[in-house]
Order: sequence, then structure tokens, then C-alpha cells
Amino acid sequence: MRASFSASDVPLNSPHGPKERRFSTNKEPTDSELSSSVHRQFRNAHEGHKPHAGLDPSRASTGVVWTTERAYEHGFAEHPEKWANLGQGAPEVDDEIEGCFERPHTIDVSMSGREYGPTAGIKPLREAVANLYNEHHRKGKESQYTWENVCIVPGGRAGLIRIAAVIGNAYLGFFIPDYTAYNEMLSLFKNFSAIPIPLSKQDGYHMHPDKIAEEIARGTSVILTSNPRNPTGQVLANPQLAQIQDICRDRATLVLDEFYSGYNYTTDCDGTVISAADNIEDVDEDDVLIIDGLTKRFRLPGWRVAWIIGPKEFIKAIGSCGSYLDGGTNVPFQEAAIPMLEPTKVKHEMRALQHHFREKRDYVIDRLTEMGFRIPLIPNSTFYLWLDLSSLPEGINDGLNFFNACLKEKVIVVPGIFFDLNPSKRRDLFDSPCHKHVRLSYGPRMDVLKMGLDGIERVVKKHRNDPTPAKQEGPSETVHEGHGEHP
Repeated sequence: MRASFSASDVPLNSPHGPKERRFSTNKEPTDSELSSSVHRQFRNAHEGHKPHAGLDPSRASTGVVWTTERAYEHGFAEHPEKWANLGQGAPEVDDEIEGCFERPHTIDVSMSGREYGPTAGIKPLREAVANLYNEHHRKGKESQYTWENVCIVPGGRAGLIRIAAVIGNAYLGFFIPDYTAYNEMLSLFKNFSAIPIPLSKQDGYHMHPDKIAEEIARGTSVILTSNPRNPTGQVLANPQLAQIQDICRDRATLVLDEFYSGYNYTTDCDGTVISAADNIEDVDEDDVLIIDGLTKRFRLPGWRVAWIIGPKEFIKAIGSCGSYLDGGTNVPFQEAAIPMLEPTKVKHEMRALQHHFREKRDYVIDRLTEMGFRIPLIPNSTFYLWLDLSSLPEGINDGLNFFNACLKEKVIVVPGIFFDLNPSKRRDLFDSPCHKHVRLSYGPRMDVLKMGLDGIERVVKKHRNDPTPAKQEGPSETVHEGHGEHP
């Protein structure tokens, strides 16, 4: 007997219509069982009867992936050179920045590079990372990092996943807005409960030490944040950073994503890198985990080489869990990274990087200001602008509609809603404090920035001349929980 199905039994986005599903390996269901309303209600409500047994293909994409998928629908994959991708959170990777060292074009593969590497990373690279932090952040301090305080991981996301895997039964505080990938990480693990801490637009999304103290007093024992901050482009520096570390000391673990630490414009682009490592009293006793890598400040996102530094006890656990999470970092790229981390070389690199990206920041802000955007919060770090759209005409004054209008001009930005970390999917889009924003990256080359800003200018001019509400062009197949008809 062939089973019959109604439309309610199959995914709405199936391109081939209803798909038959085997209900049992032992016997076929009866006609009564197939047609019974109570049977259908039960099957629709229980995971074991859903299409694609055991899988959940409906999980929402992170912001950059979702925006790229939508751009593909408009031809981005066929002709990427005709597009300005101001959505991807990546710096330009060319060897054209004045004062920056040239990246390797080829990599030698040693005999050891053919073997499996340690899941915590090869010792010479761990030593190089420890030495870099000691030279730049621990000068004159008794407590110094060693290779045992460093774990090498295959990229920032892998590092965050490893950290999440070793967190115990805890309340974990995170901030809104923040890095989009935190959202899925916070929803995957059940060993901790994620507690949102909204930041205020009115004071520049500032992390106040008093707020941290209040959250710890309520029982929060892990604090996760990016610093410098993605997407707002703001950095928390001393003395307030030191004050927050003092508040957390012996009371809470502080997890700091410092991937943008090299993009610091607060010290006149002198190459200074702001890091919590400056304020740590004892590298093995202060419960501070710092994650950084080659991806952003060394402009090598394709290498997937990053590191976590922290107390030896934490690092040992983080290294061990790599055996079942990701298998460790590519060994030849680890070996190639070692000479890049010579402290004097890094200092010169950071100085050149900061001058170059500050120049691009200023260009982007000038262009947007001329178009009529209000930019009250000038980024003092990263390569992002957290762009407020509320002053624009109706139809492009929210993140999703502005994003959609930009696609038609071959420009990609990221709607602000993706930075409203909402791992439990409980908050509605229209209640989000990020709904009227987009994140714009000035990471790409200057010619790409010019092309992208020309496209944004066309969008703004068109809607000022024809201020009509945006029209729905048809639903995307990607659906985010929390925005359906029935919460």
C-alpha cells in the first residue's frame, strides 16, 4: 500500500511537492491510521515523524550566510566582481597596504606537516603566541604566559565552540548587539543558560562596569563579549576594561573575543593593541579567556588559524575537546604562521594597518554624511559602521528593506536584526532594537568601497524621489523561528 499525504505533512519549501515517508520498517500503516486527524496531529508535533528523520534543515543561517544566499538569488555567484560586498566581515587580503609585510604565496610542507597535529596546536606556534603577548602586554609583570597558556584552534568560531563545550552548569551573560555567530553557538549547548544584557543606543552601546557587577550579583558566572565590538565599532579600554576585570576576578569567567584588537584608532594609530591581557594579575588564576588569531588583524581569513589564551587548566580542557569537535588546526599553516608573530614585526604591521583602515573609515563616513545619513557614533575600532536608518524615507528605513534595495544595486550589507542575539527565538523582529540598523563593513579594498557607496547613493536618491513603501516580492525559503503566525 502506498501512503497518502496532505500538504501539512511535508515541508513547505519542497521543490518537488509532497514526499512520501516510511513510517515503519515492520508494517505499513492502515488507511485509518493515515487519515486519522489525531494521528496526523501527533505526527506533526513529534520530531520522530518529521521529514528528513533526525535532522533539522530549517535551522536559521547566521547573518552573513543568509545575506550571501539572498545575493546569490540576484546573481552574486555568477559575477562577484560586479558586486560590492560590504556585508562579509573580512579585511582586504592584498599585499598593497603601505608598511604591511607581504604574506606567503607558497607554503612548504614539512614531514611533520603531513601528520596529525596536536589538537591544542604545535608547540612552536603556542610559544610564539605566548611571547607576543608577553612582549606587548606583560612587560615588567611577574606573571608571564607560557606555551601551556595557549591553544591553537581552526578559526574563531571553532575556538568559541570549544570554549562553550567546557563551560559548566552556568548562567552566561551576553550583550545585544554582538557578533551574529554567537546566536547559534548559544542555542546549541544545553550546559549553560544564555542571559541577554541589552546595551543602550543612547550612550553608544557602552558596557558599564556597574551593569556587569549587577549581572554577577544575580548569579551570572560567565560573561561573553567581543572587544573591540562587532557590530558597533567601539572598544572598551582602560581604566574601565580593568575595572570590569576586577569585578569579575574570582567571581566570573570573562570570555573576550579580541579578533579586532589590531583595528584600534584611539591611540593615533601608533600600533597599540588593546587587550585584557594588560590587566591580568596571574595568568593561571585570573579566569579570563582571550580569543584572537590571524583572521582579522593579520588579514588571513582563509588560513583558519586562531588562538585562545588563558589559565593552563582551562587551556588543557579546551585542547582536549578539539579531539571530538574539530580535530585541530592545519599543521602547515601553523608552521608558516610562526615568523609572522615576531613582536617588532607585529607592531609595525599594526601601525600600518591602523593608518590604512582609519583612512577608509573616514572616506566611508564622509560619503554617507553627504547622502544624509546621521552618524552620531564614530567607530574607534574594527572596520564596521553600525548604520542607523531611521532618518531615511519609508521603504528603506529598516534593515531588511534597506538590504533588499541594496541588492538591486549589487551591494551587500547585513541587516541589524542578525546582531540582536536571540538564541531562544522568543523576541519578535518588530520589537528588536536592531531593526532600524545595518552593519556596513569598510574591510574591502577602496575601489570596492567606492562602488558600494555609489550603489547606496543610488538607493537613497531613488527613494527620496519616489518615497513609496517597499513591496513584498515573494517569501524566501529561509524562515526564522519566532516570526511565525503562532509564537
